[in-house]
Amino acid sequence: MGSSTSSSHDRPPGRLKSGVVRLALSSGAPVVPIGHAGARRVSSGSRAKQLAGWATAPVRRPRVHVHIGPALPPADSPRPLDDLETALADAWSCAVRTLGVTVRQ
Repeated sequence: MGSSTSSSHDRPPGRLKSGVVRLALSSGAPVVPIGHAGARRVSSGSRAKQLAGWATAPVRRPRVHVHIGPALPPADSPRPLDDLETALADAWSCAVRTLGVTVRQ
């Protein structure tokens, strides 16, 4: 699998709000970090551009990658929000590396 030098408009995840961690702590449910890259190649922009993107995707065959990280039990961490932000950034980075794209800053 070759590496591409194309650029991507994908951006790393930003700062999270505390709601997901509060919900996980109150329910006891783990949080699963998911990162994706390449979706903008399929569909972005105005409604017309999105429809055109979906219509031409089978011909263009854009690559999209989704990385699912390990579940994080927030109760096990003294800093669950920071841990989740790190895990999301790692999942996103893995997705971008897998596609082999250069990310625009």
